[in-house]
Amino acid sequence: MAFLVNETKTTPFVLIDSGEITIKGRSIPEDSFEFYEPVLQACKSYIEKPAKHTSVTVHLEYINSGSKKYLTNIFNILEKSYLDGHGYDITWIHDIDDEALLDLGNDLKGIIKIPISIKSSV
Repeated sequence: MAFLVNETKTTPFVLIDSGEITIKGRSIPEDSFEFYEPVLQACKSYIEKPAKHTSVTVHLEYINSGSKKYLTNIFNILEKSYLDGHGYDITWIHDIDDEALLDLGNDLKGIIKIPISIKSSV
């Protein structure tokens, strides 16, 4: 069963489904805990029976510091499943002129063992 959160002005679209995880939009929730705790729980449920291969796509227009922490936590949860032998790849998309999100993608690439492909969008 898919986990879905529709995008708002301050929170991203989130889809967690068999073989696909997508986070897209602006991530500046007033209460990061309230928004991201259900997402973390959905990720924990997903890795109990993940697809053979899961493509993770993250395309954020803006992210605040509270969201960065939770995004790292999400990647850590998925990394545990990856290290247990399940297939994952992450595509990190940043706007071409957004160096902060490019830098965050590169930072995560250096920390997380899941392969991360960084792409710019125009």
